[in-house]
Amino acid sequence: MGKRLLVLILAICPLLAAAQSHSWDGRNIPSRGKFRILNILINIIYDVHPEKDPCRNEEVIRWPEATKEGVNSSSVPNFLLQFMDTSYIPGKNKGAITRLYGESSFDMLQLTADYMVINLKESRILNEAESFSYNLIAEIAIDYVNATGGFRTLYRHNNPKEYIWDKSERFGYTQVLFRNITAAYGGINRGSGFSGKNLWEATLKTKYGDYILGANGTMQCVGAGDFFSNPSSIIKHELSHSLFGGNSFHASGGNHRGSSELMPFLSVQKGYGLMGASESGLVSCNGYERWRMHWKHPDAPDYICARNADNSGFLRSDISRENGAQTFLLRDFVTYGDAVRIRLPYKGNDKASNQYIWLENHQVGYNGKLDYLQYSNLYDCRPKGTAGIYAYYQVGRDVLEGREQDVWNPDERDNLRIISAEGYYNFNLRFTPDTVYRINCVNYSNHNYVMVRKAANPFNGYNDQENMFFPEEGDNRLGKSSELSMWRKVVNGRADNALPSLGDNLDAFSKHTKIGMSTNPSTCNTRTYYNFMAGWGSNYEENPRNLRTTFLSGLSIEMIPQKDRNILVRIRWDDYDITDDANWTGNIALKEKAFLQPRRHLLLTQNLTPEQPYRDSVTGLFARPTLLTCEAGSEFVLQSHSTMEMEKGSRVLLKSGSRFEIAEKALLKIGKDCVFEVEPGAQLIVHQNGKIKNISNGKLLLHKGVKIFK
Repeated sequence: MGKRLLVLILAICPLLAAAQSHSWDGRNIPSRGKFRILNILINIIYDVHPEKDPCRNEEVIRWPEATKEGVNSSSVPNFLLQFMDTSYIPGKNKGAITRLYGESSFDMLQLTADYMVINLKESRILNEAESFSYNLIAEIAIDYVNATGGFRTLYRHNNPKEYIWDKSERFGYTQVLFRNITAAYGGINRGSGFSGKNLWEATLKTKYGDYILGANGTMQCVGAGDFFSNPSSIIKHELSHSLFGGNSFHASGGNHRGSSELMPFLSVQKGYGLMGASESGLVSCNGYERWRMHWKHPDAPDYICARNADNSGFLRSDISRENGAQTFLLRDFVTYGDAVRIRLPYKGNDKASNQYIWLENHQVGYNGKLDYLQYSNLYDCRPKGTAGIYAYYQVGRDVLEGREQDVWNPDERDNLRIISAEGYYNFNLRFTPDTVYRINCVNYSNHNYVMVRKAANPFNGYNDQENMFFPEEGDNRLGKSSELSMWRKVVNGRADNALPSLGDNLDAFSKHTKIGMSTNPSTCNTRTYYNFMAGWGSNYEENPRNLRTTFLSGLSIEMIPQKDRNILVRIRWDDYDITDDANWTGNIALKEKAFLQPRRHLLLTQNLTPEQPYRDSVTGLFARPTLLTCEAGSEFVLQSHSTMEMEKGSRVLLKSGSRFEIAEKALLKIGKDCVFEVEPGAQLIVHQNGKIKNISNGKLLLHKGVKIFK
């Protein structure tokens, strides 16, 4: 009996081990190793419908038009080696894709390539295919290669074994790049593409035997311009899908409204990273991606670590409040991988996802890396970015190994949100029907609106790098038609025409800065509302994972640039001072302490930025009235000569066990339609010469038995 049981256990254990998934294994391709990719470039010769050629009127032609069918014979772009190298030399690679993944992985993932350029007549496709679509075009292109001599590449890597990543007879990875097809005629517009397994399938004949293409790969339309010079092109995005996951892993400027997985923010987020695309800022990877892929510097002892204050050793820098106060030194992120991740202390309920703040020192312009704002290497109108700390929120997706459905959880698409040093604000949309703006920057289309930055709104406002909703007066539900990207921003009467939605020089914390509960941006959590919006309408739900409350805490982050371009980061958990004049909106909860410093002004006001999908019946806006709740055990102090002002229907609720103190010569102003409510068991202490001032019908509501202590 005992032996039989032992055999049974031994038989089950391998099955359990096989069921384990690891994010660092990559979704469809390995995250480490030396791999060669076959790039198939297809140029259509429009001999039947020349009017359908989308590149016939192109102003910039870097990939020339083909006039005669052939393989590697003509119409070969002269900048292929700027795209991917044919051999890998650490630190000396020139190709943008080879170099980008090499820098991101610390040379753990070494991607090289070879190329076939196929010029193919439209008539050949129409004669042989059922429809003019990208996968059929690719199959016919391979048939043409086989019929005209078989497998041959530009740089003579003609042995298929160089491309095989396992023991199968399938190519490891193939990228098909179309020059001139459209969604209407071919199935893909320029700047769009697909990735995954078995997008298409074709048999490639070689002198070594027949090999199957299409096991893994991408298809995309790239146009006739120099698409290789942009490291954030669609090619990088589609390739990254095979590492990080499918559409549910869209993030960092690579998200769109075309898929239906839940995402935690109402609007589409921008940012930076390998999953970014045309809507991303910095072209480099981010720490979250390195953590998921287990890419780390050879000297680093952990996947999230930094240096100690005197730069003499490493410290683990994946921290929470239980770790107490910490000081780290961050060297350049792209070069060394130093980063800090801070788990925020409150999330509302057990079903809500954990939230984190990431800090990375990107020494843009000084590190010699692919680390600059997208398009700044191509257009003078785009800023390169500022050297300093770039920060962002991570919502959920913090399981790296275990069950497949946990590691590859589909329900947190677009889970990274930029924390810009510029802060969060309310914005007004200003239509200009008599003026159509053509931003002479990159290739963004005409538009007739600008976004005007208004009052600071650190808890609920927008930052430049996220889409913004501007519902019309009759709209009672947010929809895709009212979601706009910031192409032109006006601040204090001055216009920024350099596409701030793709990042600008105000994003980085480049000076000695300290952020906390009262600053803009703050160190508080971000609000979430799980939804998807694939068409005009939207799908919203009161998901238990929604985090609709901003929790105040004593977390402060001080960033101090050093002379050697390293940045010292000091983190505290007991910094309760409100040191800045502040506007607070939304549902806010205090569990700890808050001390409004002398001569500081705190305004509780109405949020004017949409933060819920339906128009509120009380406010008439897409946001509820502001409510500050002081929970049991909390303490809020208005220190001498400070002022807390409540306006536009705001409420304060002191729950039993909380304490609110108004010091000498401090002032609490309860404005029109506002209520300051004190439950039994709460303490309201007003010192001599401390004042409570009711304006209009503002109410101080004391429950039975509550006394004001003086």
